[in-house]
Amino acid sequence: MDWHNLMSTLATQASDLELLQLQTAVAHLLMQPARIIAIRQQLHVGQAVQYWDVRDNCMRTAKVIEFKPDQLMIQASHDGKYRRVPYAAVALDSCAKIPPPPKEVLPRREDFAVGDTVSFEGRDLIRKFGKIARINQKTASIVCEDRHEWRVSFALLQRVINI
Repeated sequence: MDWHNLMSTLATQASDLELLQLQTAVAHLLMQPARIIAIRQQLHVGQAVQYWDVRDNCMRTAKVIEFKPDQLMIQASHDGKYRRVPYAAVALDSCAKIPPPPKEVLPRREDFAVGDTVSFEGRDLIRKFGKIARINQKTASIVCEDRHEWRVSFALLQRVINI
C-alpha cells in the first residue's frame, strides 16, 4: 500500500469528522481482545522488545515489566523510565530470536485448600481476587470480592499472600 498517497488523499479530501471517525475505528480494531491476546502470547516478563515511542516518533528498546488488560508496562532502555504502551506499539518480528519464557510449574490441586486467597485472570483480562469455597476434581470454586462465584482450573490460579 502506498501510504504517502493515502495520507495525501486523506489530508486533502477527508473532513475533520471523517478523520476522527477513522481514528476511532482504528482504535477499536487495535483494542480487540483477540489482537491483544495474540500479542501477549508472544511476550513474557523480562523480555527485551522494540516499541514505537509516540512521544519521540521513533522505535526504542525496552524490557517487559508487567501485563495490564489493555496496555503493556515496560522499562525503556534509553532512560530507565517505566511506561505504559498499547500492545500494538510492540514490534513482533517473527525473524528475531526471542528467548523462550522461563519454564513455569503449573499449580496442581494439591497446592490449594479451602479458604486460600487466590487470584486469576478472567476472560476479560481483568484480575479477580477471591477465596476458595470448594475444591472440585479439576477446578476450584472461587467466591470473589463482589460475591460472584467462579469455577477456575487450578493451572490458572495464583496464591495471594496477605502481608
